[in-house]
Amino acid sequence: MTLTLPADAAAWADVWRDRINDSEAFAAAAADFEATFRFEIQADERYDGEPVRILVTLADGACTDTALVDGDADYDFAMRGPYDAWADLLSGELDVSESVMDGTFDVVGNTMTLMRRQDAISEMVGAAQSIDTQFEY
Repeated sequence: MTLTLPADAAAWADVWRDRINDSEAFAAAAADFEATFRFEIQADERYDGEPVRILVTLADGACTDTALVDGDADYDFAMRGPYDAWADLLSGELDVSESVMDGTFDVVGNTMTLMRRQDAISEMVGAAQSIDTQFEY
């Protein structure tokens, strides 16, 4: 089933949770890791709508929850970027590490923890990339 972003963002987030939880590699990489991530799709020249914020909660090697949230939701880490960059990342055209390093995405949170948990984050991105996603704009 193809999901469209941003129109189907809530359903997309639910599928992402399930894909993360289907990954044995994620479970191993995220064992004993508890964190809340906020992934934010921001307006740009291609998409001029409101930001889409997906909160992803991790605990003990599993994704325990995903939800669309407003700007006030608490989080440990955030990754923000323009709609066009998210479209490229989710379609596999951008590498997450390179995109963070070159400033395409803005990352907030303890950098050392993120570096130590790079395998878990890569698995999360891989799970997102495995979703059949169509971009509305």
